[in-house]
Amino acid sequence: MQKRTLTQIKKALQELSKKGWIKSNRSHNTGIGKTLEDYLGITENNIALPDFGVMELKSQRLNTLSMMTLFTKSPEGITNAEIRKRFGYPDPEFPKIKILHQTISDGKRNGMGFQATIDEKQGKLLILKKGKLLGYYSLAFLRKKAIEKIGDGLILVRAETKKIRGHEYFHYKDAYVLKEIDPTKFLAHSKYDIRLGVYHSGKNAGKPHDHGSAFRLTEKSLPLLFKIQKKIL
Repeated sequence: MQKRTLTQIKKALQELSKKGWIKSNRSHNTGIGKTLEDYLGITENNIALPDFGVMELKSQRLNTLSMMTLFTKSPEGITNAEIRKRFGYPDPEFPKIKILHQTISDGKRNGMGFQATIDEKQGKLLILKKGKLLGYYSLAFLRKKAIEKIGDGLILVRAETKKIRGHEYFHYKDAYVLKEIDPTKFLAHSKYDIRLGVYHSGKNAGKPHDHGSAFRLTEKSLPLLFKIQKKIL
């Protein structure tokens, strides 16, 4: 594992940013990370910083509107089958099958009365329907799943992008050291989707299709999930 000081990382990123627009070293979507690693002289994805421990190097396009799914799992205390049965509505094409597509944004109550809230005393994120408890996720579980997906210690480097004659170019503009995922921030920066549908084609047409309940967030919101956010570029 490569060992660097934070000062060394900051200096290398400052020098990289001063270079301005850099042509991608790889043609597909992973070019932003590969180009960053090549210019920093990094041959593996983990960097050991004395004050922060092992950090994973990640890169991100500043202008991205992409959503990422942190994980998909039904809440504790109720099954998705029960949620479908109690609150679903007929599918237009297969009216005998109930479907339910709901999004809770910022934890706020939506049009059908679904909402979410944090109970720090219980250590739970509660899913409610018109103020009544449906199910819950433990905050410890949310933190564990987020760490599995994105890591608990990141050096996140973000770049502006442009294309010239089919080639992508990057200008690495800012960077953060991110540490300690805080699951209490999930509601403010993510969406909670209930996705219980039906197959409309193929051999399973007319059968229920459980996409699961998922926590999703925009990639640009990633730094906001961490307690420690240290800007280094």
